[in-house]
Amino acid sequence: MTGRGRCGKIRHMNRPEILAPAGTFKALEAAVKAGADAVYLGGDMFSARAFAGNFDTENLLRAIDYCHIFDTKIYLAVNTLLKEDEIGGLARYIEPFYREGLDGVIVQDMGAAALLAGEYPALPLHASTQMSVSSSYGARFLKELGFTRIVPARELSLSEIISIKNNVDIEIETFVHGAMCYCYSGKCMFSSFLGGRSGNRGRCAQPCRKCYEYNGKNEYIMSLKDMCTLEAVPQLVEAGIDSFKIEGRMKKPEYVAATVRAYRQAVDSYIAGQWDEEKIAANVDDMRDIYNRGGFSSGYYFKQNGQDMLSKKRPNHTGVKVGRVSSVKPPKVYIELEKDVNAQDILDIRKADVELTASSGAKAGEMLVINGNNFRKIRPGMEVFRTRNNKLLAEINENIINKEIYVEAVANVTAKVGRPLKIVITNGQVSAEAAGNPVSKAEKRAISAEAVTEKMKKTTGTGVRLDVTCDIDENAFVPMSELNELRRRAVEEFKRKLAWRYFR
Repeated sequence: MTGRGRCGKIRHMNRPEILAPAGTFKALEAAVKAGADAVYLGGDMFSARAFAGNFDTENLLRAIDYCHIFDTKIYLAVNTLLKEDEIGGLARYIEPFYREGLDGVIVQDMGAAALLAGEYPALPLHASTQMSVSSSYGARFLKELGFTRIVPARELSLSEIISIKNNVDIEIETFVHGAMCYCYSGKCMFSSFLGGRSGNRGRCAQPCRKCYEYNGKNEYIMSLKDMCTLEAVPQLVEAGIDSFKIEGRMKKPEYVAATVRAYRQAVDSYIAGQWDEEKIAANVDDMRDIYNRGGFSSGYYFKQNGQDMLSKKRPNHTGVKVGRVSSVKPPKVYIELEKDVNAQDILDIRKADVELTASSGAKAGEMLVINGNNFRKIRPGMEVFRTRNNKLLAEINENIINKEIYVEAVANVTAKVGRPLKIVITNGQVSAEAAGNPVSKAEKRAISAEAVTEKMKKTTGTGVRLDVTCDIDENAFVPMSELNELRRRAVEEFKRKLAWRYFR
């Protein structure tokens, strides 16, 4: 891939994959619609996110087909440690997904990796970050065992990742956004010791997000800020990282859509030599509105101070500071705004533990007057945070989640008197055909190419958009109900064949 740097210099580089999380089918669709190159998810067995909306066999097969129709790869997380009485069933569990065309499997357990490599040598193996690969020696060892990709230990600096990349010919996937684990590469026993729920078995109770007394203070001393590397995309691209992984299999579709779009735009703009720091900064602000814990950090890439990576005051969504309480005059609270606020935004006066909903919007620099409650708790000067940006969420739903995406194709309709009505759909990669009843001679009004074209283009909701050509006798008659049914059959067959390209 060729692009121009910020100084206009031509450069050649690898375009990294944008890899999105999916805990539900809705989140998977959001990822694909937002421009993800690949999606990773868990099934109902062997997943390290047991409490995510994992996919049963039927929906996982459906997910594989959906992704492949839109040329998006799909990886399955089989990243728990397996017990003796479980591992024997792993090959049977994977088989239907392998046959359907699964693009890769993410594993932590070396026994599981060996079993899958033996049973399905054509299935790419990805080494989970929980394997803690931290050197080129470990990467080379896994490559010799048949792994095609590694997710290095999350604690490596960018220079250490580059060193592995330069010394071993293996794909490297790294986390670029989302929640971070306090323990080394997620290999934690705290949850297991504390409550019998092992993180290594996908059942982490997240004790690192709890409040603890330390040096006389009650703080979240192990809760890490979320990672955001949007502003560091140029360095990560130049490093040759093959896949940018977004954390969040337990997050909502809006989070998936927003983060994928932001990283898609950042990567594409940098490679095209059109890096826009103002646009990137605006997208970072949107990411804070969507979800952040105490702000963001850049993880371990640039060896920042460990204390700066902690979110000691709050373990969940911090939101964005939008202003301060100016005065309280029941039943109203007056807030002097530093940022725009929209109608239906959720505002949190944090020190008072009061949550309010804005009935109207106001601009930065203006005074927002809002109906309040618990007035005795609220004091002038208290900071106000937004924890739900209603306008942003509405925009994401309108422009990504609820927006239909299409595969473009050409449909040829042939209607010759005495011969079966026929529709052929093709996009240059695959072709599908559906044939109906013999075309009769029109007794009154013949069918027109214009009417056929209009009917054929009614494919809303199918994921296919058709350009239509016609070869129709002047005296041909075709019932519109038959044309509708034939179009439906042809479109479904076309989509099946798009998915079949990946079948094994």
